[in-house]
Amino acid sequence: MLALLSLLACGRNYEDERLSRLTEGESTEQDVRKIFGTPSAVRDMPGGKGLIYPLAPKKMHTLLMKIDAAGKYQGREDLLTRTNFARFRQGMNKVDVLAMFGQPTRSEKHPSKQQTAWEWRFLDAGNPKVFIVTFDLRGRAVSSAIEDDSGRTGDR
Repeated sequence: MLALLSLLACGRNYEDERLSRLTEGESTEQDVRKIFGTPSAVRDMPGGKGLIYPLAPKKMHTLLMKIDAAGKYQGREDLLTRTNFARFRQGMNKVDVLAMFGQPTRSEKHPSKQQTAWEWRFLDAGNPKVFIVTFDLRGRAVSSAIEDDSGRTGDR
C-alpha cells in the first residue's frame, strides 16, 4: 500500500497541475498552447486534431491533447502505453510512427545492420520500460520490442 501511495505521489507533478487548468469542452486550443507551449507535433484526427507533448523531465509520458473542429479541448491520451504500442505494425514509415507515439527519447544508428532504432521510455505499472522500433534504410519499421529500462540513464 505504501508503494502505491508513493507512486501516486510521484505522479502528482507539474504536468498534473497544468492539466487541472483545462476543462474538456470549454478550454480552447489556444488555452492548451498557452499552458503547454508549442507542441512537438500536430496530427490530424477524425473531427479535429491532436497536439503532441512529450512531458519532461524524463519524457516517460507523451500526451495527445485532443482538439475538436471547433477548436475546443476534448481531453487527452497518453501515447506511451502498451495498448497504443500494440497498434504498431511492421512496414510503417517513420512519419506514421512519429504520429502514433510522438518524438522518441533516443535514436541510435546501427551501421553494421543498416538500421536505426528509436526508443521511447515509459512507465508500465510503475516500472520503467523502453519501447524500441527498428527501421531499415528505407525508413520502414522492421521490428519492435519492449525492454526493461533498469540499466539506462538519462535521455541519451
